[in-house]
Amino acid sequence: MTARVLVVDDILSNVKLLEAKLTAEYFEVITAFNGLECLAKMDAGAPDIVLLDVMMPGMDGFEVCRRIKSNPKTAHVPVVMVTALDQPSDRVAGLDAGADDFLTKPVDDAALFARVRSLVRSQDDDRRASHARIDRPGHGPDRPCRDADRKQSVGAHPGDRGPRRIGGLVSPAR
Repeated sequence: MTARVLVVDDILSNVKLLEAKLTAEYFEVITAFNGLECLAKMDAGAPDIVLLDVMMPGMDGFEVCRRIKSNPKTAHVPVVMVTALDQPSDRVAGLDAGADDFLTKPVDDAALFARVRSLVRSQDDDRRASHARIDRPGHGPDRPCRDADRKQSVGAHPGDRGPRRIGGLVSPAR
């Protein structure tokens, strides 16, 4: 699996360490060193996932996350907060800001790779499901599936009246 990972941290050594680990696992890594640079890179082309430090000068990671999630072009991108903060209240603040997950430094490599793969896979699944709904002829967000469409899509006979109740159970009608 290859994915574009945006690593955001104001400390160069943290960025380089995550970049080396992720590159060794065949991820494409792009980097940013502050919140504004992160948002600019997101506007230029959304990555598949963002690994975001919380404690940065200027705009902190919570605010960056809120902005990512409030922008319709980037709201779908998973954000993992990667920080030295380890209090439950910090986790809650990250999740309230819209973060999809939270990792505490020093980051365990296995946990990092598993979370990145899982969130990217989940995003891919959501994208495929969305395309499947939109690509179906006559269906999509502007035209929901009607009962008649539903019957045809599952191979019901044109004369069927739909499901009927038998003693509290639903049985296909014939």
